[in-house]
Amino acid sequence: MAIYSHSQLSMYEDCPLKYKLCYRDKIKREEEGIEAFLGQMVHETLKKCYDDLRFTKVNSLSDLLAYYNKIWRESWHDSIFIVRQELEQEHYRALGEKLIKTYYKRYSPFDPDITIGTEVSLNFSLDDESKYRMRGYIDRLSRTEDDIYGIHDYKTSAYLPGQQEVDKDRQLGLYHIGVQKRWPDVENIRLIWHYLAFDTELVSYRTPEAISSLVQDTKRLIDEIESTQDFPPKESRLCEWCEYPDLCPRRKHFFKVEALPVNEYLNEPGVVLINKYVELKERESEIEEEMGKVKEAILDYARREEVEVIKGSDRKARVRFDKRLKFPGKNEEERQELDNTIIEAGKWMEASQLDTASLVRVMEQGLWNKELIDQVMRYGRIEESSSVHISKLKDEEK
Repeated sequence: MAIYSHSQLSMYEDCPLKYKLCYRDKIKREEEGIEAFLGQMVHETLKKCYDDLRFTKVNSLSDLLAYYNKIWRESWHDSIFIVRQELEQEHYRALGEKLIKTYYKRYSPFDPDITIGTEVSLNFSLDDESKYRMRGYIDRLSRTEDDIYGIHDYKTSAYLPGQQEVDKDRQLGLYHIGVQKRWPDVENIRLIWHYLAFDTELVSYRTPEAISSLVQDTKRLIDEIESTQDFPPKESRLCEWCEYPDLCPRRKHFFKVEALPVNEYLNEPGVVLINKYVELKERESEIEEEMGKVKEAILDYARREEVEVIKGSDRKARVRFDKRLKFPGKNEEERQELDNTIIEAGKWMEASQLDTASLVRVMEQGLWNKELIDQVMRYGRIEESSSVHISKLKDEEK
């Protein structure tokens, strides 16, 4: 079984398709969101702060800012992208300076504890058989004079969670396990988040019961990832920062047309189809027959291009194909035979007097024995349905 990290598990939860592309298909991309780049530069600067302190060197604030700006310049590359169009690189660079100043002012001279290490690598198992293995990196691991270990995590995001959220945080909970696996004598561990944008420190602890629950939940999630063959896309606000828009059926058409000149964009087949569909939709009562033809053309386009969302000029279409199990209705042939089959098996009440929706549920969940299910399924059929739903483009999608 593969070795997992918290970031891998989170990616699967956020979007199974992105997880598959990144970790199963191992498709690497050079693109990097500027928020991630900013976080990396701030982390590197704070790492230097504590690494130098181990050699008794206390950096001044100007020393750290000079280092930060140096690595920013040296590490910047053309594949860094900015989603928020009203902001520029300089805004983010200045924000990083502000975060470092805030941290420096709060914690200087950085001597309330001993730094055991920065970017401390962990590789540990969740079970005695080493079937479920985890890895991770602690931003800073510390120890106080009274032997309280601190697992520190620097956060540069513009979101401040509540105490209940950090008390359930999986990442540092897993690191808690990793520290105790590596140093079995460690008993007291604090989980510490530094939310630099808010000058806020959040602290949490884990009881043995919480650790046991975390282990079981994580193992179940790993089992799900290992066994699944279905990795569907999952839309969220995170899509704007995804490195795989060209491979996502819900984003690839946006990616395909966004760079086209206006004349080419308006003539792109998908755009033409959606624009035409919207035009016909507004005159639906008059042109239902023609609209059906365009809808079929959209469905054909979606199948051929393997997309689920098609972008038009100011609208987008979400295309769905569904397959559902159907049984004969009250006025259909074979209905009486189906009734008799279920009555003879003594299952009539379980099917709610043969409400077909209940019967489908019974079949899909395998609630009856296989022989009866096979008999009933002789009367079932799979019907495919399709739909095209039009909605307005968001400002960032235009």
